[in-house]
Amino acid sequence: MNKWIKGTILSVGITIGFSSSFAIAADTPLGKFRMAEEVKLITLDPHNHTGGGLSYLRPVYETLFYRTPDARIEPLLATSYKLEGMTLEITLREDVKFSDGEPFNAKAVVANITRGIELGVLAGLKPVEKAEAVGDFKVLITLKAPSPSLLLDLTGNSGMMVSPIALQAPALDRNPVGTGPYVYNAEMSREGEVRIYTPNPNYWEPAQIGLESIEIWEIPDNTARLNAITTGQVDIGKWLSSPQAVILDKTPGLTLIKRPGGSTYHLVISDREGTKVPAFADKRVRQAMNYAIDREAFAAAVQFGLSVPAFQPVDSGHWSYNTAVDGRFAYNPDKARELLAEAGYADGFTFTMPSIPVFSARLEAVAGFFQDVGITMNIDPIEPGTLARRSRTTDYAATNLVWRHLADPSLLTTYYIGESGIFNPFKVKPSDKLSKLVVDGLAAKEIDQRAPIYSQVFEQLADGSYLIYITATPLLVGTTDEVANNPTVNFRAGESSPYWRGLRMSE
Repeated sequence: MNKWIKGTILSVGITIGFSSSFAIAADTPLGKFRMAEEVKLITLDPHNHTGGGLSYLRPVYETLFYRTPDARIEPLLATSYKLEGMTLEITLREDVKFSDGEPFNAKAVVANITRGIELGVLAGLKPVEKAEAVGDFKVLITLKAPSPSLLLDLTGNSGMMVSPIALQAPALDRNPVGTGPYVYNAEMSREGEVRIYTPNPNYWEPAQIGLESIEIWEIPDNTARLNAITTGQVDIGKWLSSPQAVILDKTPGLTLIKRPGGSTYHLVISDREGTKVPAFADKRVRQAMNYAIDREAFAAAVQFGLSVPAFQPVDSGHWSYNTAVDGRFAYNPDKARELLAEAGYADGFTFTMPSIPVFSARLEAVAGFFQDVGITMNIDPIEPGTLARRSRTTDYAATNLVWRHLADPSLLTTYYIGESGIFNPFKVKPSDKLSKLVVDGLAAKEIDQRAPIYSQVFEQLADGSYLIYITATPLLVGTTDEVANNPTVNFRAGESSPYWRGLRMSE
């Protein structure tokens, strides 16, 4: 993989137009685009959204900035920006309305950012102190802590804009109102089955609406999703590594697209002071768990050769990748048993891990590795789409998640390392050394300054072993050949759902 992730753009006063991939004009919207999601819809409220399923929000909501396929960050609802120290000044488009007719302006942006800050769900807004209008179409965002990933975060749901009227509605989770090219059609949609989106009559650039409708089907079962694409029920589907993805890759008429910007699957030992599971307080126990996992076998048998072993959050194409960490915990069950005995757990211990359907096979394999060295991991199935939310609570002493390779490594603090990290529900303080590295990483701005700092962070995380990385997987998108060869289908870097602007399908 090429070193395509270059960090957040920090240029000052840049004005950038839309890329050529957005230049497809349409006189009349034609055809349907049908997509299969691997997770169920939980909410259409972007400020309360966590975990997977961002594709359900994308047709309706546009963001202040967007990511190009080659990972550049460009303005969308913004026209330019000026990032200086702890402030970000954004100049907005003046020709935009929400689908309910409400004007898009600085007041609307402030209302959205303020609500996101107050709700406290979105990691991308954690460093933001306030947003204020400094003109009808100019917003000033002030930080309370450095945030190298701020622009990148504003390409996701932290930067999604909701109509100010809809922000006040109690049913926002099923009544989204944004500035996007499509609107959610609740009457045509079927709860728990399919979400339907139709053209936005108030869209600010109508020539970019190329579809008569978008269908996003809720199909978390891999076999059902494979059947949906092979029978023509859908045109495209999102995939984790699975036997069904391999079958799709070998099926005539279908294409498995493997794109950079995927994710690293990992375990999180949240209770690392042993509040609920005393064994987790001992670093030797956590290191034993690291040694117990045969990543090569896991990647080959559980992920069917579509993934590679991982020992750190990023993959080998990332600017912060640390070659010294690779192999730090190569499979060594004898070493695992030795460490458990030293820590006083020669007879093992028991803990419970939450599971959603797409991760069930992974956790069964991990449980087998642990059982081999005397650790019993009970698997607790929970509702699809709730893993991220439950992982933010003290319901479980450990969990399992994915880390997106495109995410800035500074967000490791926001998610896990910091005492107030969203996936640090037991509020464990980091070591003094790690705390200093985190501060240094936030202060540094250039990649050549940041890379050695985060390399050291990864070494500290490996030693602490409360984040146990297992495998790295590229983005996997299964499509029909027609979609794979459609020049109007483009993807954001790090996402599996396409750009909806300018996308066209034949009838």
